[in-house]
Amino acid sequence: MLRTAVIDNVTSVNLTKLKQHDIFNAIRFLFSQIHIPQEVRKEYEVQLAREPDRAWVLERLMPNRGFYSFCTRYDSATFTLLRGVKDIHKGEAEAVAQKRSVEAHYILSDDLRFQTAIKNIDSTIKVFTTLHIIAMLDMRQLVTNPKSIIKTLHSVHPFKSRHLRTAYTESAKELGITLSKKVLNNKCSLTKLFSREVSRLGDSA
Repeated sequence: MLRTAVIDNVTSVNLTKLKQHDIFNAIRFLFSQIHIPQEVRKEYEVQLAREPDRAWVLERLMPNRGFYSFCTRYDSATFTLLRGVKDIHKGEAEAVAQKRSVEAHYILSDDLRFQTAIKNIDSTIKVFTTLHIIAMLDMRQLVTNPKSIIKTLHSVHPFKSRHLRTAYTESAKELGITLSKKVLNNKCSLTKLFSREVSRLGDSA
């Protein structure tokens, strides 16, 4: 079953940096709609001149409808409450308030501080990262080279093996898939991932 999500600025930027991997086409098989809050759009537009690929997303935003929904609906009480919470920025506060208003399944955010802050307030909110998206696409065989996507993401938004392992573990549970320890170790070891790249470079020298 396809789910809906509300996305924050950092994750929007990270997905844009993965555009070369056809990520925007692939995520249509995971979600039926992605809501982009007003404040997130403002933040996303700031670097448009330096990163022209952002125009691709902005051109596809449709007010409160379509796959990329420029959403103006949110729970004002929730927004006001969260605006004063440490580590929750304005765009993230709007994302949470919007999730409650449109009844989205997930918030997509790569901000680790926000994840910790919101879980302390409401542990029922599911926050997925770009790594979760890649993991789900990989397990559903919707991308041809997930390792290349992971390496590209690491180059623009560094993370650790444990973050990748958490993403695969939680995504597998969400999809009802069981991953063996061997498979997890193979998919989530950054040492193996980058050592293979070094080995190939050495062989071609």
